[in-house]
Amino acid sequence: MNVVLVLHASSPGPHPQATELHGWLRREAAWTGAAVTILLHDGEAGWPAPLPTPAAIPVRLARYQPEQALGILESLVRSLGPDLLLFADDLSGRELAVRLAHRLGGTSLLGVTRLAPAPEGLHCTRQVYGNHLEAAILLRRGPFCVSLARGSADPLPLPPSVPEMLTQVDASALPQGDWIEASEWQPDPPPAGLAQARFLLVAGRGAGNRERTERLAGIAAELGAEFGVSRPVAMNAWADMGRLVGVSGTRTCPDLCIVAGASGSAAFMAGIEKSRFILALNQDPQAPVLRCCDLGGVGDCMAILEELARLVRARRAGARTAGATCGR
Repeated sequence: MNVVLVLHASSPGPHPQATELHGWLRREAAWTGAAVTILLHDGEAGWPAPLPTPAAIPVRLARYQPEQALGILESLVRSLGPDLLLFADDLSGRELAVRLAHRLGGTSLLGVTRLAPAPEGLHCTRQVYGNHLEAAILLRRGPFCVSLARGSADPLPLPPSVPEMLTQVDASALPQGDWIEASEWQPDPPPAGLAQARFLLVAGRGAGNRERTERLAGIAAELGAEFGVSRPVAMNAWADMGRLVGVSGTRTCPDLCIVAGASGSAAFMAGIEKSRFILALNQDPQAPVLRCCDLGGVGDCMAILEELARLVRARRAGARTAGATCGR
């Protein structure tokens, strides 16, 4: 199955998108064939630059206008003839995936978490009903235009070498469409909340009561982490239900997840299983979470995290003192 990646270099966070798509390509290397990246850029993307694939087609646009980009993409894709087009799951990626699939007579699906080729088409899975359920979907009509959900693959550093340029397209001189009175690129706002957190602290039943849970929330804020809770904490009204992590709450994919006092039930672990690194703290050495984490600690999670917060405060105070001394 031949694959084309479509990246928009002027969109928010192009590098994380590229490293995640690279991780997906490496993971699925057994069934992916030739791979090419089409890079939409405005001339300030630092081209040439490393990309996820060994071959690339840079497309320069004076500004991002979907109509212009779609016309060029349609022409390039028809000449390349890929089976699958992968897009980042951001504003421009989702728009281009849907509209390009329509132009090509193919099928689009957004927020896909897993893909598998099949004789009858392409098997996909994606989260539905507020990430509470996973749907299995069969796409039958290609080419398939798919946006890859964030956290679907572990990011991998991009290859150091610059890919071979199959061709270059300079559309920067194309006039702005006469149907447009004014245009301005408005990037997505920075991600916020549990689902987008890169650093997460989750409190479990071991927090013990509402007061200790609130203190753990305060420690999370001191550490610069988003705060979540397991189902027993939410059901005891020690924290808001909006903070619930797990099958019945939010599924997350942070770089670092600290689990404080949660036993590690399957329903809870489904909410953090895509974390890059899990540190679990629990007083029970037999707690299931200690068998599912990257690093575990047995002891009072509150005492351990209070000490961690103290060390962070001391480090910050030392940095401020050093800065003030240098200033003098």
